[in-house]
Amino acid sequence: MASVAITPAYAQQTTPKSIRPAAAGFSIPAGPLDAAIMRFGDDAGLQMLYPADVVRGLRSAGLSGSFTTDAALARLLAGTGLVYRFTGTNTVTISDPRRTTSGEGAVTPDGATALQKIEVSGLGAATEGTGSYTTGEMATAAGLPLSIRETPQSVTVVTRQLLDDRQATTIADALGSATGISIQRYDSDRTEFFARGFALTEFQYDGVLAKTDGVYDYGLSNADMTIYDRVEIVKGANGLLQGAGSPGAAVNLVRKKPTDTFQASLTGTAGSWDTYRSEMDVSGPLNADGSLRGRFAGAYEDGKSYLDHYEKRKFTLYGVLEADITDDTTLTVGADYQRNLPRGSSWTGLPMFYSDGSRTDWDVSKNPATEWSRRNTYANNYFATLVHEFDNGWNLDVTLNHRRNGHDSVLGSAGGGWPDPVTGAGVFQYVGRYGGNVVQNTADVRASGPIELFGRDHDLMIGATASRTSDKGPWYGYGGVGYDPNVPNFFDWDGKTQEPGFDLVGKYQTKTTQYGAYAAIRLKPTDELSVIAGSRISWWDTNDYGTYDNASGTWAGAAAYSVKGELTPYLGVVYDLTDSYSVYASYTSIFKPQKSQDVAGAYLDPEMGNSYEAGVKGAFFDGALNTTAAVFLTRQDNVGEQAGTDPVTGDPYYTAADGVTTKGFELEASGEVLPGWNVYAGYTYAHARKADGDRVYSFIQTSAPENVVKLFTTYQLPGEWEKLTVGGGIRWQDEIYGKVWSPASEYAVLSQKNVFLVDLMARYSFNEKVDLTFNAKNLLNEKYYAGFGNFDTGFYGEPRSFSVSTKFKF
Repeated sequence: MASVAITPAYAQQTTPKSIRPAAAGFSIPAGPLDAAIMRFGDDAGLQMLYPADVVRGLRSAGLSGSFTTDAALARLLAGTGLVYRFTGTNTVTISDPRRTTSGEGAVTPDGATALQKIEVSGLGAATEGTGSYTTGEMATAAGLPLSIRETPQSVTVVTRQLLDDRQATTIADALGSATGISIQRYDSDRTEFFARGFALTEFQYDGVLAKTDGVYDYGLSNADMTIYDRVEIVKGANGLLQGAGSPGAAVNLVRKKPTDTFQASLTGTAGSWDTYRSEMDVSGPLNADGSLRGRFAGAYEDGKSYLDHYEKRKFTLYGVLEADITDDTTLTVGADYQRNLPRGSSWTGLPMFYSDGSRTDWDVSKNPATEWSRRNTYANNYFATLVHEFDNGWNLDVTLNHRRNGHDSVLGSAGGGWPDPVTGAGVFQYVGRYGGNVVQNTADVRASGPIELFGRDHDLMIGATASRTSDKGPWYGYGGVGYDPNVPNFFDWDGKTQEPGFDLVGKYQTKTTQYGAYAAIRLKPTDELSVIAGSRISWWDTNDYGTYDNASGTWAGAAAYSVKGELTPYLGVVYDLTDSYSVYASYTSIFKPQKSQDVAGAYLDPEMGNSYEAGVKGAFFDGALNTTAAVFLTRQDNVGEQAGTDPVTGDPYYTAADGVTTKGFELEASGEVLPGWNVYAGYTYAHARKADGDRVYSFIQTSAPENVVKLFTTYQLPGEWEKLTVGGGIRWQDEIYGKVWSPASEYAVLSQKNVFLVDLMARYSFNEKVDLTFNAKNLLNEKYYAGFGNFDTGFYGEPRSFSVSTKFKF
């Protein structure tokens, strides 16, 4: 069948047919949309009808592989804002809903019938393969599948395309791309993330919560991104689904899913400091009718670092099966595993003062760690999800998750003391061995679907969750036997020392149990107004058995507390001003139990408070571009703040700060501005202060920046240069402050100047199967502290780096 470009702006509407051609193979190169549609029509045996001016100047990313007709059309039109519908058994009509009149059957000036606006878009929840910097829907905020515009909170989605364009291989890379998220480093292997002035203390994996521990980390802040489709970030408190959590943001890492058609890729990357990385990803049906689908992905990375004598090996494996048990029931089972094996791991940073109180200024490459220092970690998840779709439109989701994380850390790092400015004497190593394993079992049951009230359709979601976590491990003696931690001359330090032995002196153990039940309803009193109301009730129980001493046979330092029946309400309102703009407002309360302990060893009470937000959202080009402008206010009590360090154990202790207030505003735009031009841009201002007006400091005694700007954009060149995509971005944040002990004046409040980082990328597609991507990060080679205050030291951020990757698709 030939494709036909109809020149009238309107066509007579016919009755759509439900028949669809079966899956077929396509090989359509990227290029002008008009040519791509014509090629598709010929290959699929379909007649394609569309106004000629609708496709003029638009481009398609092309199509390669086996797809059903609907899936092929969705990909072919992705990001164009155009929609399609079958107007006959073998006839497809393409239109621009922005040019049609509202209402089915509306009459145009010449008397023809306007094409009906069909809500079909190339963007759904999954972002892989869309080429977009935004998504069609997400459920992290309220448990309901809502578009960004329909969600009454500021949300950010780091899509697969943005991850690939930025060569973001770790969660730190991914969140470093996200609006309003700032990053601070403890040392070479541990990272702390901030949103709206508050540290993010937990992540979700496909909606299952995993609490992080900034001290031991267990590798969570080094999660490899090769297995994830996207990162969904809900700003502000998210107590409805997350229960206890950070008032800054909720971060949900969503795994890749098996695909209906076969696809495979191999990627090889070479970068600065002899860093090499390889990735593989294979997905598709495993039987003739496609009712069983599978996916396997993995990555291996080996390289050195800008830090002297630091290197890391890590590997990631992921496998998942998806089976259609019946036409309405799907079972998904899978597992992922990641192992990090660094050497030369620093434990804290570099001294920030000389012994006379003057400031130090080290080479960025200087590493305080010994060569044998290491922080080996692993993360392992097993998961199963059963989804059943009822005939009445309701869905039932049952999820089971078993998580195991662990670390074995043997550490030596010269971060103690203050060097003499002439001799370099006066520095000593922090030396110790630590280990531990976390086992978490989680079950979640959720049902959602439409309900009818007062003659209108609404949405309801109800669910319950239960989680039990055990954290235990060995306890070793401090310092090693017969080991001298003193450094004769820190100027000559190269990390070459003999690894000491450590005595096993006991063990530790903590158990935490959390239960919750939640519900949310989305009411639609009118076509323009939606109201989301919900609540969660939570039970929380923590029992810290303390430390068991082998010599005495007794436990010491035990502590426990419980929270029962804590209610967390949620309310959000969205009103559509026009077809493109909406205003919204939301409120939720904050409930966050914490492991911070006071000087007597007792747990601080849970952080409590309220979070408010209001703003304007826009969705353009059929959701291909989303914008948000928001203002927010958060008030909290019982916020844990480090007050000192135990002189015997070296462990920090905390006090509770009341009246902590964060207020500010946020701007964001993500998606396709023009055909071939993707933009991700965001600016956040967050002013966090305690009741007395002092800044709020994190665990590492560093404040979060008040102003954060993120921008990244790519453009596929037109015409003869269409194989080339160029892009770049900036990351900027203003001053941060840290409390650091000075030999001259005890605690000094230091400031870190504004940080301005420039990144570049370019990609050349030789054909639809092979492309080459070049990335440069911190192009201007900015020297800056990525964090300071941890044990009164400072840790430098990564200098300029380059990488080149080649991707082969099959």
